[in-house]
Amino acid sequence: MDKVKKVPALRFPGFSGQWEVDELVDLVKKSSSKYDPDKEIQSYKCVELESLSQETGILLEIFDSKEVKSIKNKFQKGDILFGKLRPYLKKYLKADFDGVCSSEIWVLLGIKLINDYLYYLIQTSKFNYISNVSSGSKMPRADWDYVSSTPFYYPHRKEQQQISDFLSQVDKRIEQLTKKKQLLESYKKGAMQKIFSQELRFKDDNGEDYPDWEEKNISSFLIERNIKIPKNDKYPLMAFVAYKGVTHKGDRYNREFLVNDEENKKYKQTEYGDFIYSSNNLETGSIGLNNYGSATISPVYSIFKIKELCNCKFIGSLLVSKKFINKMLKYRQGVVYGQWRIHESDFLNIEEKLPCFEEQTKIANFLTEIDNKINHVTKQLDGTKQFKNGLLQKMFI
Repeated sequence: MDKVKKVPALRFPGFSGQWEVDELVDLVKKSSSKYDPDKEIQSYKCVELESLSQETGILLEIFDSKEVKSIKNKFQKGDILFGKLRPYLKKYLKADFDGVCSSEIWVLLGIKLINDYLYYLIQTSKFNYISNVSSGSKMPRADWDYVSSTPFYYPHRKEQQQISDFLSQVDKRIEQLTKKKQLLESYKKGAMQKIFSQELRFKDDNGEDYPDWEEKNISSFLIERNIKIPKNDKYPLMAFVAYKGVTHKGDRYNREFLVNDEENKKYKQTEYGDFIYSSNNLETGSIGLNNYGSATISPVYSIFKIKELCNCKFIGSLLVSKKFINKMLKYRQGVVYGQWRIHESDFLNIEEKLPCFEEQTKIANFLTEIDNKINHVTKQLDGTKQFKNGLLQKMFI
């Protein structure tokens, strides 16, 4: 313990001296106040574990405690809530109202720590580590006896407040960028609905209307690409991830260690601009263009080349629209999840209205501009989150 550095790597001017250390049980109290629906008259807002955000503590859903059928934990405004069930999900909230929460949520109150500081302490890698070490395997839960016996270094209250005030400003920036991204995504979604229903039309360079959209068979602008090859340097094995498309395999998606004949196994070949879908996961976003390039992916995916007479970005946007996906779902066959399938022949026989190539290009350019704005905000958001994570590493011990 004496060998541990007793000051953080990053500190505000005006503060000096070593931090104190105590077990968490001496720093924080876990509230035991309960709400019994059979005895209580007053109604409270109720929070379930799933309602806690893992990023900024934004409340996603609340409901009236009169709907509660079992005894729950009570909390007050300013208390810190932490989801002990599956703690790796990092679900937490600083309550801004009095309420009732799931029994799977700890209600924490600072003793020697102010609650604002405690809110950020539970977001540190150290707290995350100890809450997960104490978990079980089948349904992991953080163990309060273990967590509360862990020693934590902490500064005096004035420095605690300075740290939490600064981090709250970073959280406000994250919240602003998150809302901005959501607004842009909502705007794009609404624009796509109007464009593909032809409620919104574009003009040519002379201000004239483009010709009416023509109904065409999907096979008139898509060709199935059903080529299977072993992975190689030119065609590396990649994952097809919802809302990301073709991307490098992370640990989550890499299952190669389960395959014995990996060297001879064949995968589907795909090229830049191909349209790809998975029958099982259309609703969750496993559909879209290959914006990566030459690759191999799992044979479970259906892959199509877009003919040159079409703008591939327009076709990609059209075929991932909610209107078109709902049309696709009518062709899904099978009764067991995991075996549902939309046969390529059925998909190619779907009919859809298309504008002329020139209007396709204008639509694609318009949607690309929105995508560029979304990507710009996403980079800002990711950078701010990384900045916050760095602060959590350097401002705490």
